[in-house]
Amino acid sequence: MNPVEINEQGVTAAQARVLATLRDAGRALTLSELQDRTGLHPNTLRGHLDTIVAGGNASRIASRSGGRGRPAWSYLAREPEYAALAMALASGLDRGAAPGSSADAHPGAGQDGTLDPAATRGGLAWGERLRSQLGAVEDGRDRVLLALAHTGFAPHDTGDQVTLHACPILEAARSHPAVVCAVHLGLIEGVLGQDGAGLRPRPDTLGCVVTLP
Repeated sequence: MNPVEINEQGVTAAQARVLATLRDAGRALTLSELQDRTGLHPNTLRGHLDTIVAGGNASRIASRSGGRGRPAWSYLAREPEYAALAMALASGLDRGAAPGSSADAHPGAGQDGTLDPAATRGGLAWGERLRSQLGAVEDGRDRVLLALAHTGFAPHDTGDQVTLHACPILEAARSHPAVVCAVHLGLIEGVLGQDGAGLRPRPDTLGCVVTLP
């Protein structure tokens, strides 16, 4: 990807180069890997990464080193195309569904407990890809929380459940709530690596409540 394609506000040409490198990799990269790929000095690279993470364009992931001292950090780019892509997916799925067709049931998904199977499969594939990218995070719950934060849901873990305080595709969720909930529940179960999760929208807010098995 050419850095000129990166157009986030507040990103300099040098930071765009680092961000493009992360996006081209399609997985989390360590500081050493980024240094090899960009040729930048570690201190300069750290400064750029701090700005990119603070701007919400990438996430910093702590890898367990198995020893004492600082954790090994890696960096994963966020996908800016997600909002537009998800809106197109939701709209296409709604138009393609036959009137009166039945959907699979899934506890806690959507307002009536139904899911669109194709939307769930899409969410699962997305979640499995994120699980691969977050491979350094061994604990399933921690991995889900990081994935939800990485994708813009602003999760808060209360122990019994996870409250999502934001929706990265709010307009799509308002227009196609059943389909979008199916995608998001599939995402969670794909990241977790097992089924049995639940997702319940909170009509009075912009988020949802997630329960994990």
